[in-house]
Amino acid sequence: MDFLANQLESNSSRNTLLCLSQYSVCLSAGCLSEQNKWRENLLNLYARISLCRTINRSLDYFACLSRVRKYGLGKNDLLLSTFPHLLTLAGNLCDLIYYPAECIAWLCEGNVFGANRSSRSFRLVSLGCWLSNIIISIIKNSLQLIQYKRLLRAKRNKDGNSKEIRSPMVPLSEMYKCMLTLLNNFCFLLNCVHWLGIPGLLWSGKLPVFAVGLSGTIATICNIVKMAL
Repeated sequence: MDFLANQLESNSSRNTLLCLSQYSVCLSAGCLSEQNKWRENLLNLYARISLCRTINRSLDYFACLSRVRKYGLGKNDLLLSTFPHLLTLAGNLCDLIYYPAECIAWLCEGNVFGANRSSRSFRLVSLGCWLSNIIISIIKNSLQLIQYKRLLRAKRNKDGNSKEIRSPMVPLSEMYKCMLTLLNNFCFLLNCVHWLGIPGLLWSGKLPVFAVGLSGTIATICNIVKMAL
């Protein structure tokens, strides 16, 4: 399983490129008027790329199982800090539910289980797990960012010299990654709540195509910049 997981993990760059293509196409469609014939064509292309990514994510479940199995109950993390440890366990549980729920929803939409089988419940479960993971990531990275800022402040107070701020003791690159992750999380939070399609829930089902494409494009660019750091 570990070998298969490592092979599947190597496709992350390919998935990032698909994600950028998907949301760029959506953004382009959102810039066109509803009377423009290219708008429908671009939205169809957007849906096709989204389907490709859904199929590709179904294979990520093996990598997810391997990662969760290695982490287990996270006894080492429990010795360091209880709250981040519980957040990680909750995130792992969401991952274990998310992938099969999304896969079943995809199969239902393809009428694999019959034409009358609705995918709505499984789609809500997968989106709920994704939303939970986004919130968990926001909390974890916010706490990490606060910790990094405290390190910077302590370093300034200790040395009294701004030139020393770039000491290896102060991981600026990691702080930037936290900021990019938070921006990525907030962008995908917009789309996730929108896709839930629950009437009366915040902006659920109300975002225009342009906003969906823009937030997804920004989130993907954040991931690309993180990979370059």
